[in-house]
Amino acid sequence: MDDRRQAPARIALPVGFIIVLGLLAGLPPLSIDISLPGLPAIGAELGASDAQMQATLGAFMLTFGFGQLAWGPLSDRHGRLRIILSGLVVYVVAALACMLAQGGAALVGWRALQGFGASAASVAGIALVRDVFPQPQQRATIQSFIVAVLSLAPIVAPLLGALVIHLAGWRGLFGVLAGAGLLLIGIVAARLRSGRLQALRASAAQAPAGAPEAPSASGASGTPSGYRRFISLPHALALAVSLGMVFCGMFVFISGSPFVLIDRMRISSAAYAVAFAIASAAVLAGSLATARLSQRGVAPQRILAAGVRGAACAGVVALVVGLVLSDAHGQWWEVALFVAAMAASLFFGGFVMPAIYALGLQDAGAMAGVGAAVLGASQMLGGALGSTAVGVLPIAPVVAVGMLAAACGLLTWGIAAATMKAGTSR
Repeated sequence: MDDRRQAPARIALPVGFIIVLGLLAGLPPLSIDISLPGLPAIGAELGASDAQMQATLGAFMLTFGFGQLAWGPLSDRHGRLRIILSGLVVYVVAALACMLAQGGAALVGWRALQGFGASAASVAGIALVRDVFPQPQQRATIQSFIVAVLSLAPIVAPLLGALVIHLAGWRGLFGVLAGAGLLLIGIVAARLRSGRLQALRASAAQAPAGAPEAPSASGASGTPSGYRRFISLPHALALAVSLGMVFCGMFVFISGSPFVLIDRMRISSAAYAVAFAIASAAVLAGSLATARLSQRGVAPQRILAAGVRGAACAGVVALVVGLVLSDAHGQWWEVALFVAAMAASLFFGGFVMPAIYALGLQDAGAMAGVGAAVLGASQMLGGALGSTAVGVLPIAPVVAVGMLAAACGLLTWGIAAATMKAGTSR
């Protein structure tokens, strides 16, 4: 990975563009986390098992992850705006169907369709950043602010879900999500029009780097050979794997934290919500730190190098914390120690992700949709692995979280370090 510095163009920060893409990126976590307080009530009314209620989350994440592989090439062929709007329409229809569902199996199916629709908005939005901004530093800055907006969703969603359930019952949750989808359709149609994007692209193209390539009309990127072409680009596969490992490490903590803090340490649900908010704030802080460095002209390669070292160190610390707390009884310092380890790991996740996306799409050109799909699918696959791995290991959850976080951090550092070393030797 070449570590050459480039002086990024000094362009006005496109606040409206960032907010719109941040809202699109925040739709999936909002859709997942807003339903968490309502799962018991949903299961009770529909006569569904706990497994079916968990499956509503898994189905959404599964189709969201792999749906990107379908929508990404379509956005290369038919344009980003059309795909974003199409996906949002599917999302809204599915949300309304969820609201009217009469059984657990039906709810699982409609949630799967909802995740598929949400994946279109996410993958096309990421590719749009590559279309508009020609330089890696610019993309890292914009992607950092998008991650910052995205990280607010896990803080707000559970609180919003509890309020909606109190006022309108669990079916109101999906009414809110349908309304959010409709609102985004209007915002996207107004803010991401072709004329606005062309003006933003012209402003960003003041940098020495060449202008971004237009989406391919041939459709070749939508074939299996298109995926092979992207993966064969320098460092593309390594960066995709690194992103999956980063997200795996983050979800090890996110999925394992209820078992450690609530089941093992016996803290209240309210206290857990505070801990979850602190962790989400750490993601926000990490992404804003990357944005600040990118605005100052620090190359994404250097940000990635620092971030993966930090992630490895945070993973090792998490392992030590897990071993120390293997016989924890829920004293305040034990809770604080675990939350601090979780926040450190999530901070470096928020720090590293924008740089990986910027570098991963650097040479994608007309395959930006395919590239965003590969990166997004790897990210969600890593999250799914992290979500399930904690419960598979036959050891105490706090130790499992530490072991897995350390493994993910060290593997991410090893892959990135080897990739950057190979790049400098070219």
